[in-house]
Amino acid sequence: MNNEGVNLEKKFDQWLDGGSSISLDTKQTEIISKFTVFGEGDSQISGQNSTATGPDAAKESQQSKEVDSAKKEGDLDKLAKLLYESKGNAVASILGLAQSRSGWNPLDPEKKNNFDGFREFVSQILRVPYFSIQQSEDSSVHYSEENYDKLIDDVAGLYDSITAADKEQIKKSVVKLAKACTSRVNTSNTDTLFVQNTMNASEDGDIIVGLEQSYMLMEYDSHSGKGAPKDKYKTDIEVKVVELLFKGSIWTPEAARKLAAKFVKSWDDWLDDTSTPETPDSGKIKFCFG
Repeated sequence: MNNEGVNLEKKFDQWLDGGSSISLDTKQTEIISKFTVFGEGDSQISGQNSTATGPDAAKESQQSKEVDSAKKEGDLDKLAKLLYESKGNAVASILGLAQSRSGWNPLDPEKKNNFDGFREFVSQILRVPYFSIQQSEDSSVHYSEENYDKLIDDVAGLYDSITAADKEQIKKSVVKLAKACTSRVNTSNTDTLFVQNTMNASEDGDIIVGLEQSYMLMEYDSHSGKGAPKDKYKTDIEVKVVELLFKGSIWTPEAARKLAAKFVKSWDDWLDDTSTPETPDSGKIKFCFG
């Protein structure tokens, strides 16, 4: 192993031990500062929807079943081998460990200080030495639509880091998440914060973790009576995009074994356990989601 590999593993050891000794550089600090709520409003919901994309997503899902089985059996050797061979399940385990330390729970978006927990989650994963920053950008847009389907199309279109083949899948995820978030708050002058997480598995073993935070200030303008103007949805949206690359070629059996001994979470479990559910009241909201 060369010096760079030794340094990576040493830093990963520090991260597995909590990561407090790992300092963030200027760019990483700037990324954390992106994930803030602007303005004041009724809500600071931090929900998430996680979606698998990429040509090897199905393969990672299949391997997650083997990971779950080995975890249940307590077979460390098998887990270490699986987390080395399946880079997606290794990334899911890293993200799961980061989440467990952060206090952030997307399954309970109204939990006190949940948004602070999400920022700590971002801080944790930025300290992982096997991640490199691929993209970091902001977008801002205002919509006034009579048809909310059109608005959702436009929102989904902001996520330009994904392939055309995955676009419809992401749109459905955004719709599902927006339903889950807006079912918890008033439809008038609503502040809704959510995160779209994509796990893109490529054929060469690289995994791209995408976090797109959307802050939606929504107003529903309703009118009734003959000659009244049509109802309108007015929405201001701020989107913060961060993409992290996990380079499969630099991941080692030794690092996989250390991770397996510390914390394991399968690909499928990460996707399922980090997607905010809808509430029973969500079906009562008269949105025109597709």
